[in-house]
Amino acid sequence: MVRKYFFLAILLIAGGLVLNSCTKEELSSKKEILSFVFEASKNAELEHNVIGTINGTEITADVPFGTTISNLIPNIEISPRASISPNTGVVMDFSSPVTFTVTAEDGTTKQFSTIISIEPAPYIGTWEGGPIDFGLGLMHVKVVIDETGDLTMELKEILTQDLNNQSIKGAFDPLGEPNIELMINQTHRWVNSNWNPEVALRTMMYQFDQTGKMRFFYCICYPRQDWWFQIDLLKE
Repeated sequence: MVRKYFFLAILLIAGGLVLNSCTKEELSSKKEILSFVFEASKNAELEHNVIGTINGTEITADVPFGTTISNLIPNIEISPRASISPNTGVVMDFSSPVTFTVTAEDGTTKQFSTIISIEPAPYIGTWEGGPIDFGLGLMHVKVVIDETGDLTMELKEILTQDLNNQSIKGAFDPLGEPNIELMINQTHRWVNSNWNPEVALRTMMYQFDQTGKMRFFYCICYPRQDWWFQIDLLKE
């Protein structure tokens, strides 16, 4: 009888070990980020979904110029039965890299670094147009703008090919968006065949309706009264 109970005990222990082994084997070790998306329906500043690129443990995405990256809501899909920290679907600040930790069902973890960049401003480059007559005779207009918001506007007289004395250099807010009146802090004006220091406030605005074409508005004062001229410029 004792031998019988001893044998049953061994069977129960062995069965328990087998069940325990099976339970451990069933725990998933998968801990991947499968997709990373900023959905336009959850991010008011976006006109379309922005899909992140996953390369190993690094995730990158470029959002349109003017997007406030300190106030974005990501939608992140992860491996089944895994969890993620910080949680997805909530407002997050992506102005610096964000690290997400994915924890598998078996308790193991994997970290992913997320870097969000803003696409370059659409106004950057050299733009030309004309001829146009806005009261000073026929002019060719050339506007050069860099990524810091530095601007050079050259008004070249068609007949003489000389720069008009209303040509200026200055700067505006590099985060200035389309369809908004922007203040130009003028630093120089073309006088007597030279760029001479001169401080003044001007107004500009830009619009885009197609790639490579910019509608440029300009006023000689700030705040704006009437636009002095507006012209379609093509990118060089």
